[in-house]
Amino acid sequence: MPNSSSEILSVKLNNFLHRIDCKKTMIDLAMQHCCSLKRIRRSRNWLLMGTVSQLKSLSNKLTETKNSWISNVITQRLPTPEINDLVLLIKMNPTITINQLLIETGCSIVEARNAIDTAEDFSKQ
Repeated sequence: MPNSSSEILSVKLNNFLHRIDCKKTMIDLAMQHCCSLKRIRRSRNWLLMGTVSQLKSLSNKLTETKNSWISNVITQRLPTPEINDLVLLIKMNPTITINQLLIETGCSIVEARNAIDTAEDFSKQ
């Protein structure tokens, strides 16, 4: 699992050309977010590459369009934070809500609740 946000991640987009309206628009959008979008050999599948932060910003932009399926694929591929990272984030911002934690880290609701419980246990001691 990548720790740094500077590590390049690859996201495979199956049947990419058949699922979008305009290839050029999607390539331009990826380039605006400093990502690259390239075809895998001669297949229907394409590869989206970028850092974690670049892919997150692209994913946020795509949720507003009808190509939100790409955003879902990116979200599934992004690394999820470990419980210690979540606890540290909660300690740095004790007023953070579960929804904010979910949005900022991409963790599941169960992971967020466990992290909040762990952080509260540490603060009681």
